[in-house]
Amino acid sequence: MYHGIGPDRPGWIWNYLLTPVDVFEGQMKALRDSGWTTITLAQLHTHLSSGEPLPEKPVVLTFDDGYLDNYVLAWPILKKYGHRAVIWMTADFIDPSSEPRPTLDSGAEGGAWKSGMPVSGFLSMAEMRLMETSGHIEIQSHAKTHTWYPAGPKIVDFHRPIGVEGYTPPPWLAWNRFPESKYEYMSRSREDEIPYGTPVYHHSKALEAPKYYPDPALSEGLVKHVKENGGDNFFAREGWRGELEGITEQNPPSADSVETHDEYLERVLFELTESKRILSEGLGHGIDFLCWPGGGRNPEVLELAKKAGYLATTTHYQVMDKRNAFGQDPSEIGRIGSGSPWVWKGRLYRRTDPGFFISILENFAGSQNTVWTMRFYKLKYLLRHYLTGTR
Repeated sequence: MYHGIGPDRPGWIWNYLLTPVDVFEGQMKALRDSGWTTITLAQLHTHLSSGEPLPEKPVVLTFDDGYLDNYVLAWPILKKYGHRAVIWMTADFIDPSSEPRPTLDSGAEGGAWKSGMPVSGFLSMAEMRLMETSGHIEIQSHAKTHTWYPAGPKIVDFHRPIGVEGYTPPPWLAWNRFPESKYEYMSRSREDEIPYGTPVYHHSKALEAPKYYPDPALSEGLVKHVKENGGDNFFAREGWRGELEGITEQNPPSADSVETHDEYLERVLFELTESKRILSEGLGHGIDFLCWPGGGRNPEVLELAKKAGYLATTTHYQVMDKRNAFGQDPSEIGRIGSGSPWVWKGRLYRRTDPGFFISILENFAGSQNTVWTMRFYKLKYLLRHYLTGTR
């Protein structure tokens, strides 16, 4: 499982999900040289359903979210080494551009990001069609919104200027207010268009819990108080948080509501079917598989995915008794990380070796001999960080 490929993007909230380009290329070369075969989700599902034989050392490579760098950087590398992969695309984030953008293999020598080509952003339908035509990429669903919604009346924070008390605005605040521009949030942040003082409610992933609708009067009162007391400068004064919390205590919500259970299930079903429709119409083929955004799911929505027509969904992450073998529930797909990034006790390690990547695959495939190989690499990275600071 991958997300983005490429150089650091300072200031991006999910920068830690990036795999360096040279690390990714090393992994793809090692995959080829070690005799692994990349297969499709349809092949995997047929194997899980009927026991249809797979090639020796089969693996499905996947990319979550549909980032532009999957097209600009990852796709050319996949073609170079003869691999194929799946991109889980979220419908709301599809870029409306009509013309495909340049890629690594169409740019100046030395890498697309060095020649000024964009790598931040999301895929367009034209780019997805182009990649699928090559035979190296298939597009499947990552649902429609990939957002978070308020889940209850508890206020956990207040929107304010970036950096005040270490504040980083949650991206979904702008996504939910300006859904038409979600695809450009990596280059055009709209958090500064959200009035300061806007409450940040306790929230959940969109598909895993009913949606809470806050009382708009409370938000209006908080925003008004901030505006009348200095705007940006309000947050420089001592006790600003206590003032806002005092307003919330004195004005309990009276016009708030929460989705009924039936409304929640109806919303989820719409999101799952609408994502299928948008991708299917744009790409000209059926959409049969779903990756739950952020893993947000529950038993009821798993059943809704079947009702929506998905053959299987991603349900397990690094669960060693769910190794995608015949006899396992064919509607459940297990996944593992790529080893870059690798996280140990809150520290992120991205500059990992191809051998570490291969040992992770072999371990998931059932080999017990790779445990010590993995431990060797992990110790190597810990020592390297201790001696050089490199991660």
